[in-house]
Amino acid sequence: MSSKPLRPAALALAAALLCQGLAAAGAQAALPKKNEATVQGACNPRPDASDVLLPMPGGLSMAFHIVAVPTEGFLWDLSLHPGSPTAEKDRAFYDRPWKTSLSAPFSKEDLPKAWQALLPQGKNFYYLIAKYEVTRLQWKAVMQPGADLQPTPSDLRPMAGITWYEALDFTRRYTEWLLANHPDSLPRYRGDSRNTGFLRLPTEVEWEYAARGGHAVGTQELRREPFFAMKEGTSPRDYAVYQVPGTSHRAEDTVRIGSLAPNPLGLYDTAGNVAEMTMDGFRFSVGGKLHGSAGGFVRKGGSFLSGEEEIMPGRREEAPFFMQDGPMKARDLGFRPVVSGINTPGGGRMDAVEREYAKDGGGSAEGEQESHAQGPAGTPIEELDRLIAQAENEGIRKNLQSLRASIEAGNVAQEREKVAEAVAQLQSCVSTMESIRNYQFRIHVFRVQGDQTRDKLQTAGGEKRAYLQKILASIEDGSKRTKAAIEKTIDLYKSNMDDVAELKDRHVKAALTSLRNAYKGSDAFNRRMAVNLGVVEDHYAKVMRRGRLSRDGILKDIQQSQGN
Repeated sequence: MSSKPLRPAALALAAALLCQGLAAAGAQAALPKKNEATVQGACNPRPDASDVLLPMPGGLSMAFHIVAVPTEGFLWDLSLHPGSPTAEKDRAFYDRPWKTSLSAPFSKEDLPKAWQALLPQGKNFYYLIAKYEVTRLQWKAVMQPGADLQPTPSDLRPMAGITWYEALDFTRRYTEWLLANHPDSLPRYRGDSRNTGFLRLPTEVEWEYAARGGHAVGTQELRREPFFAMKEGTSPRDYAVYQVPGTSHRAEDTVRIGSLAPNPLGLYDTAGNVAEMTMDGFRFSVGGKLHGSAGGFVRKGGSFLSGEEEIMPGRREEAPFFMQDGPMKARDLGFRPVVSGINTPGGGRMDAVEREYAKDGGGSAEGEQESHAQGPAGTPIEELDRLIAQAENEGIRKNLQSLRASIEAGNVAQEREKVAEAVAQLQSCVSTMESIRNYQFRIHVFRVQGDQTRDKLQTAGGEKRAYLQKILASIEDGSKRTKAAIEKTIDLYKSNMDDVAELKDRHVKAALTSLRNAYKGSDAFNRRMAVNLGVVEDHYAKVMRRGRLSRDGILKDIQQSQGN
């Protein structure tokens, strides 16, 4: 007989109380001792306030973290370049970055109320990914009903030595158990009484985005860092169990989950320990895209048997579904599931998708031309709809429908291109502003050097005085040339801002959202670019209010932003 389901609020309260109780003992105390095995150690040894805990059979749980994908709407997505920018020549067709995109199925309203407090700011869609690799105890709880769940030390390690099909079956069985016993613990689409969230293996892009830090870092950092942004004074050894030849750091087996440091998103062991399965078939990376032949499945993250190059998140390895003796399994291969859902639920979602598609692609190629400029029907799409309705025969109707579909697809592509153009122009403004800052600093340095040289001239005589006079002349000349350069650069910035003001406001706003995400990183470069972007955004708003940007005003705004 099924136990009484817990409501999301009750689940969140229980998780919060559990986290608070464990956190009080300190992070180190939360980990079991060497010969100690606890259920907590097998499920969530490093509790955190951002955890989402899903119940499991036998009183166990599985910890997940919410992953936010910045998007403007249902049909928008985040452009990404997975892979390794430093791929060695002999592995270029494995690992070289390739262009793709990512979104997620859940809006804020689809998630349980208790989870919504955990969401980052901004326009996002969401999926969840397991905080740790699935442990042996969690495997037994789902795959061996009635098994003894009193944990042993080995039960705190990742489950390995299973086939891809068995991992897939785990996600099926676990989802079925949740639906039967705790249905409210899964996301539900707003207004849809049939569809629900479910567990599955992650796609390669879902896995790599989360492993690199996801929404916790900027998109620039996602592409730039070969591993992920590590805390100062740390190295991959602090985050991963792997092989380091010539040192004592030579792992002989997996370790307990949560033994090392987490990545920026709070996930453990995305590098090393056990490699992880994905849903995707392996394809070569050729010419910036994936090759057409899908072979085995993609395994990611490397394992305790891997070298440092193999644990990088962009590394791509192919694993066969079958060997000659049957389904493939390996002692260093495990998995972590995601919570996802379908893209076409009920409850009004598809009506919203159709409206968004009509807005982005169903109108004219320019997106927002006035109706009277298009004739009686308003837009080419509307005119085609009229002609389709009046078509004399099925052949003409099909030809017109094919033309309509081509125009729609072209309009959507153009809409994306317009946003990409806005991103490029805004990035130019941000970079130009950084140049202005650098010129300002150079002028300050010249001023300090000039004052110091003048002080020395007051007491100097002879050859030293002549030498100092030459130095002062050089400083004054450098200062003069820098002031001229800063004036030209400010004029260039003003011109760039005028170009931005001529773009559609919706394209600029979508580009600003994209760049805010790009500069989310906590390092000095991203912090500086984020400040520059904030000034650019203020200037854009001023220009759109028919305000004028002056040289002095721009310099003043830049100086006032220095403290940020």
